[in-house]
Amino acid sequence: MYKVLLVDDDKTARYILKRFGKWKTYGFAIAGEAGDGKEALKMLANESFDLVITDIKMPGMDGIEFLNELKWAHIDICMIFLSTHSDFKYAKQAIRLGVFDYVTKPVDDAVLGEVLERVKHCLQEKENTRRKIQAEQRLIEESLAIHYPVNQEKEIIAYILAGNAAALVSAEAAFNDLAAMLGRDSLKVGQLLEIILANVNAELVKQFPWLPSFESMLCQDQIGRNDALASIKDSFLTCISLRIKIIRKYELHHTDSVIRRTCQYVMEHIEENNTLEVVAQEVQLHKDYLSKMFKQKTGLHFINYVTRAKMEHAKQLLGTGKYKNYEISEKLGYSSPDYFCRLFKNYTGHTPLEYRKVFFSVF
Repeated sequence: MYKVLLVDDDKTARYILKRFGKWKTYGFAIAGEAGDGKEALKMLANESFDLVITDIKMPGMDGIEFLNELKWAHIDICMIFLSTHSDFKYAKQAIRLGVFDYVTKPVDDAVLGEVLERVKHCLQEKENTRRKIQAEQRLIEESLAIHYPVNQEKEIIAYILAGNAAALVSAEAAFNDLAAMLGRDSLKVGQLLEIILANVNAELVKQFPWLPSFESMLCQDQIGRNDALASIKDSFLTCISLRIKIIRKYELHHTDSVIRRTCQYVMEHIEENNTLEVVAQEVQLHKDYLSKMFKQKTGLHFINYVTRAKMEHAKQLLGTGKYKNYEISEKLGYSSPDYFCRLFKNYTGHTPLEYRKVFFSVF
């Protein structure tokens, strides 16, 4: 049985609908009632229904608002509107918004039966399509599991964490092997490469939980599954290359424990006072010795490393569109917004305002 939710502020109208004698005949059962759209939304958030029959005009939240709320919440459900002849303009608007159909009050049994028959057919088609997609997905997953390059993935991750360009060699080899094994099926090859990238990202975040605060691209991989294989390969290798650059940018590839702890402390406390004295105390070294050691191992002065990290974090903060320049300056520990803006322009070639317009024009 398909579950029906009735929504109407008029209890009598709901009672009349419930008395319709052929709900079961058409494969439906009344599973819930609500007096308005807000109450219905709460019910839909906690329970699944197959069909909603709702009045268009209700106090508090009318049917159109209710429908828009469902769309905003991405709740995909079949909906029938009840309307009077005077509500016809609302009914037409509802059809444009994707409502299945509307029935005028008072509800005629024959009309309701005809609509329910069409709803049942629509729901059956939807279920058949869902099952077909699931079956196809299972077949794809079984095929992919057979060909998944576990060892090559481990090798790629190890090279990336070491900041080693050999990751690109391993990545290209993985692509070539997959293309050969899967008969150059671009969809399957693209799916497997996306899984590899997802696992690479997961490992990077596991090792460096603060990294997404500096590099949002870790969550924005796009490989065109249906593109030409050459395009898919280029996209995959570009993503791998970017990860190598990220590891090297933040000096995360160093095996020396002091350097790793120093970099990690700076990144984890990027919105705090990262002076050489503070970090030296954290890693239990004299600040002069740490400064000299950091320069020898990374080729960077400590203050330049801190500035680089802060500017990268500033990019992310600008991208959110939530902060003004002086607020970002304060978050990063700079007392002067003008000084922050000069540092940012020296690092990126753009003022914060220019950078926001060029790279985040949506804001």
